[in-house]
Amino acid sequence: MIRKPLRRILRVVLAALSRAVIRKHDPTIIAVMGEGKTGIVREAVYTVLKKKLPTRRNLESPYAEFVLPLTILGAREYPTNYRSWLKTLAKAAAQLVLLPRHKNFLVLEIGYIRKETFDYFWKITHPEVLVTCGETPYLSKNQTAPHTIKVKESSGLDGYLQAAAQVGKLFGIPAREARQSLKSFSLPQARIRIIPSRSGGVIIDATYQYFPPDKKALDEILRALPGQHLVLSPKDWRSRLEEAPKKRVVVLTGPYKAMWPALTTLTRAPWT
Repeated sequence: MIRKPLRRILRVVLAALSRAVIRKHDPTIIAVMGEGKTGIVREAVYTVLKKKLPTRRNLESPYAEFVLPLTILGAREYPTNYRSWLKTLAKAAAQLVLLPRHKNFLVLEIGYIRKETFDYFWKITHPEVLVTCGETPYLSKNQTAPHTIKVKESSGLDGYLQAAAQVGKLFGIPAREARQSLKSFSLPQARIRIIPSRSGGVIIDATYQYFPPDKKALDEILRALPGQHLVLSPKDWRSRLEEAPKKRVVVLTGPYKAMWPALTTLTRAPWT
């Protein structure tokens, strides 16, 4: 856990590094925000852009304070201790100096939890395109972008996909190509997945990139599944792997990267 004084320092350092990266590479930033289903919008916009343009987006929880600056810096994991933070910051600083300038697009879903955090994100990003979904009470009159698109929310996905196609049009992607790309659109991946195992049981994939899924949600899933449970983590999965076929339910926890070998070993098919 990062204490408050160090958190303030991290805010300043990450903001400075993020601004430096933006100045050097001049990425086109598309911000997705609001009290609606912004995760769907983020994935739809990313789906339209990625085939034609070099595009990245943030994943999982956009509500954590430092997710967006870490995405801008290209970090693949959320540091969890002082050592990992120092390593992440040092790597970001080195890349800022050593990597050649390159143009890309960033689709950033900005979480709506606290106005202070929202304003921090906004000061870093200054997006070129603003896509709003639902109400935006934190957005002040002076927080504007050259292009603003409002999602027309409906009972289906049409409004989200239309907004994504509008974003594509801004960058020269014809409506027909956008619609073709969106045929492969899939909803944001669930934080907890239930996957059939090779042994005939089920795997509860509770792995993550930034933060663990909600423990209460995991407990509710486990209560609904009969049979003995085996929980595997990065510390012990290799030594306990042979126990897995004997259990009806196997739970995988920990960072996705560390648990990927266990996931592919235990499941019937590759999962991404």
